[in-house]
Amino acid sequence: MKRSRVIAVAQTAGTFTLGALAGSLLGILFAPASGRTTRKWIGMKVKTLEHQTARKIKQTRRILARKAEGLREGALEKLGQTRDWLVERVNSTNGRKPSRKVAIHHASR
Repeated sequence: MKRSRVIAVAQTAGTFTLGALAGSLLGILFAPASGRTTRKWIGMKVKTLEHQTARKIKQTRRILARKAEGLREGALEKLGQTRDWLVERVNSTNGRKPSRKVAIHHASR
């Protein structure tokens, strides 16, 4: 999808969510329950949302940490392979400067 289309979809979804939230709040405020009962209910809902959000953030943090560890391990493996390749090339030249053709060929991999 084009970037502008993604932004438009995100804005539409955000506007819809904001409208739904505003409608819900207005419905609650004009509900037949007493103000005390309504405030208590809203407070419980807010606490529930806080706990759910905290749990989701914790879960996301764990997932991101696992992915970062995988990326780190992959980078270390590639770094080790590169180091081995360089050591092999330096040792194979026996003190001679490697030809430019070989260096360019391997650099393009």
